[in-house]
Formats: sequence, structure tokens, C-alpha cells
Amino acid sequence: MTKIEVTTNADGYMKIEAMGHTQSVVCASVSTLLQSSIRFLQELSEQYPEDLQLTIKQE
Repeated sequence: MTKIEVTTNADGYMKIEAMGHTQSVVCASVSTLLQSSIRFLQELSEQYPEDLQLTIKQE
């Protein structure tokens, strides 16, 4: 099962965590959406470095 947990607070902070895996179209769709969003943010931060800073941490 794929589980998505979203945490928000009053100042607009949002944290999205995706956990788990399945052999289904749902898992593939979640992965595609999240990875596409991150790639778009990477490109946007390169285009507008004075307005957006993106940090990707590896564990």
C-alpha cells in the first residue's frame, strides 16, 4: 500500500511524505506526479534563483 501524509500549519508550511509501494497503476501515478512536481520546482528555482530556493536532501 502507498500512503501519503500531508502536514500543514497556519503559516502555509506543507510537508508531503510518500511511503510504501505496490505493483499497481496507483503507485506509478503517485510516483509520476511527485517526481514531475519536484522536477518542475528544480527548473523554476534555476530560472528564478532570487525567488525560489530548492533543497533536496539525501538520506
